[in-house]
Amino acid sequence: MTMTTFFVLAGLLASTLTTAQRVVLADIWKPDFELTNGTILGSNATLSKRQFNSVLTQKSDRSLYWINVTIGTPGQKQSMQLDTGSSSVLVPATGSGLCSLLPCDILGSFTSSLSSTFSNTGQSTTVGFVDGGSVTGNWFYDTVRVGGKAIKSQLSVLGTSGSGLSEGVLGIGFPASYPTINHNLAAQGVIASNSYSIWLDSLSSSSGTILFGGLNTARFVAPLKKIPVLGSTNADGSVSYNLPSVALTRVATLQGSTRTVQTPSGYSEPAMLDTGTPVTILQQSLANAVIAALGASYYPSGSTSGNAVIPCAAASNSQSINFHFSGTSGPTINVPISQLVLANLGTVSGVAWCQFGIYGAADSENLATVLGDSFLRSAYAVYDLDHHQIGLAQTLHNGGAANIMEIGASGIPIGDDA
Repeated sequence: MTMTTFFVLAGLLASTLTTAQRVVLADIWKPDFELTNGTILGSNATLSKRQFNSVLTQKSDRSLYWINVTIGTPGQKQSMQLDTGSSSVLVPATGSGLCSLLPCDILGSFTSSLSSTFSNTGQSTTVGFVDGGSVTGNWFYDTVRVGGKAIKSQLSVLGTSGSGLSEGVLGIGFPASYPTINHNLAAQGVIASNSYSIWLDSLSSSSGTILFGGLNTARFVAPLKKIPVLGSTNADGSVSYNLPSVALTRVATLQGSTRTVQTPSGYSEPAMLDTGTPVTILQQSLANAVIAALGASYYPSGSTSGNAVIPCAAASNSQSINFHFSGTSGPTINVPISQLVLANLGTVSGVAWCQFGIYGAADSENLATVLGDSFLRSAYAVYDLDHHQIGLAQTLHNGGAANIMEIGASGIPIGDDA
């Protein structure tokens, strides 16, 4: 399949904005093939960052979401992972060592000499990721186009070598010492504020949407509740905001009408809302309780943390998880078990086993709590980076006609503060 074909298929899914609102709409999509070491293995699968290594074989879990953009003038097409947990635009350099690891002929790469708007900074950098991967490359400026809109002089990384990466990355998190694409969209007047909303739709859906500078009330069940992003206090008393982390204050499992709270009184844990992580990472004690309550188990047998599996038939059970945020007045997101039963891994003793969407982080791994795509498919999330707020509401899968609202300079226009 050619790169052009990917863009045509994804483009057919886009809705059309019919107002003069300063909002940029783009499809985010799950590919229908599996990548391993840069090689396409087959259809009806996608990427997974964590591998099983025994009887069951890890298959892609159709979890990570990609977005189509162009970089340069004329635009060179790229399919990139959409990542709310990082800030860099990272594209592989054509003909580089990185392209020997990635399917650049399929997903795209960047040839700087073909762009009339390319500007090299002459500075190199190494970008690291939470799962241990890293990429080395050079900073450059060029035009990036998202949803048909141009972001001029976007600072990006032209990757030349690295490991642990399967595709280019479009980071839309909080800016570090340089502006992200969403920051520049606002600064250049394309959108009214540094904000966006994410709708992943259901596990069975092949696509969702991102709205830069807006939200769509037809994609969630009211009320939308706004909660503060957690910052880090610096030595001088100032506060820095680096990650889209919020306070997770209670987790309960539900079996029919029976509700069991799995967290202790006074529980509060920073939790990052990250589209760049396919599963939900919970600290070991909480993960143990949730995994056991829903009939899953760690794999391989005997493991006490890490990957979990569950009988595929459990997807039809009347079980779910409630995630509560920012205390009793904050939002509650219900994640049905149907959204947590991921890729079919194979059959053992007549039982079909699937990947479970919860990963148990052992204390020794030093991993943060991350609410990845297996959570976000059940949540409509509005990221207001100007005001350090995130709005959360229960998502509405397969919603009807769009009702788009602009997010202006005063912030998220609807909903209550928790």
